[in-house]
Amino acid sequence: MKAREWGYTRFPCPSEGIQRYKVKFREIYIEDRILEKIYYFADQQLRDLIDVAYLTGQRPIDIVSIEKKQIIDDELYIVQKKTKKRMRIAVVGQLKEIFNRRLSEDREYLFCNKRGAKLSRAALSNWFAKIRERAAKHFQEYADEILAVQFRDLRAKAGTDKFLSSDTETAQKQLGHTSPQMTKRYIRKDKIILPTKV
Repeated sequence: MKAREWGYTRFPCPSEGIQRYKVKFREIYIEDRILEKIYYFADQQLRDLIDVAYLTGQRPIDIVSIEKKQIIDDELYIVQKKTKKRMRIAVVGQLKEIFNRRLSEDREYLFCNKRGAKLSRAALSNWFAKIRERAAKHFQEYADEILAVQFRDLRAKAGTDKFLSSDTETAQKQLGHTSPQMTKRYIRKDKIILPTKV
């Protein structure tokens, strides 16, 4: 456009009239009944991964990267890989139980592969996909819903559930977002509205 403005060319801009690609965001919300069916086929480590992902609301890459040294005085310290946002998450309740069990193993990372090395993001996705396939074969009436789920959808479930039990600001803090607009993309369900009169 500037080239025409400055007189360098008389030809129209080659991108003129081309529609931009619109990004379509995922809309999957993992219902508890669907997650239970996947959970049924998972071993203890994958169950712990699912629970930690849901309870913390962090990205899969941040979950598999948790080292034991990040857990200090009942707090989990995470620096998100994508945004470099620093997070402090209270290690209480179910999260504390999981961490106590995982910390008893003599390994650097909380989650490891079969060789004892750090579990990779790709390995986690493949592992989850295999378990998801088994669940879909066993619970055929829910197969479509089960197969639609990806491990990363646990982050959106965490954000949505936090929003439903509290508000957008609390969900935003848990997910580590800088703006409420970003958090709203992760919220996959709205709060129930009561009728005008009950």
